[in-house]
Amino acid sequence: MLNKTFNKILIIFFICLLIALGKSNAFCSQKDILDQEKLAQAIKEHIEINMPWPTDSVRIELTSQLPELADIKGRLSFKVESRSKENYLGDTSFALRIFQNSVFIKETTVRVRIEVLREFVVSTNNLGRDAIITHNDISLQKKWVRSIPINVISSLEEAIGKTICIGIRPNTEITRNMLKDVMPVKKGKMVNIILDNGVMKIMTMGLSEEDGADGAIVKVRNIASSKIIYARVIGQSKVKVDF
Repeated sequence: MLNKTFNKILIIFFICLLIALGKSNAFCSQKDILDQEKLAQAIKEHIEINMPWPTDSVRIELTSQLPELADIKGRLSFKVESRSKENYLGDTSFALRIFQNSVFIKETTVRVRIEVLREFVVSTNNLGRDAIITHNDISLQKKWVRSIPINVISSLEEAIGKTICIGIRPNTEITRNMLKDVMPVKKGKMVNIILDNGVMKIMTMGLSEEDGADGAIVKVRNIASSKIIYARVIGQSKVKVDF
């Protein structure tokens, strides 16, 4: 009788022990450790994957605090999301979504500053208005920027051979709105007028009444007759009458 009572007590003891252990395991789920350093690295990687800039020409700085997750239990995961039409330049922000056991629990906005190293065309000499730019007049200069103007130029070829619209000093950044194409025909300058119908070719001198780019139709005064005619620009100080 005593043995049976002892056995019952022993069985009850083991059952209680198993129940206790089961409750303890339910509250001690595995926890993934997410610290601020890992979150910061993930945000930078997200930017580097999606941005249009070369990785070695970008500086990324987080300008706001990341969330503290040390007190959150459970399996943690996260997702970084960009804003619509994000251009990955300047002062911007990204959404950091935190999940606990695959369930969304919070979202934080992380402010970020992105700078890009770009090349700009700058003057190396004093250039007067209407000067034609040569290779010796300009150079490339690198600098970190947070925005890129629409009219910026970043190659020497875009400027060489163009006319500068305004006078500038050395180390002045040159933009597209400061340049214009060299006009092969200029107002008030002499031009060669060519009349060619395939059978007969006549050349005479004229005075241009307006500026003209290649292919443009300009008014020209015939020196011999003083008559105004319309001719197409075909080269430096050359126009052709189409008939």
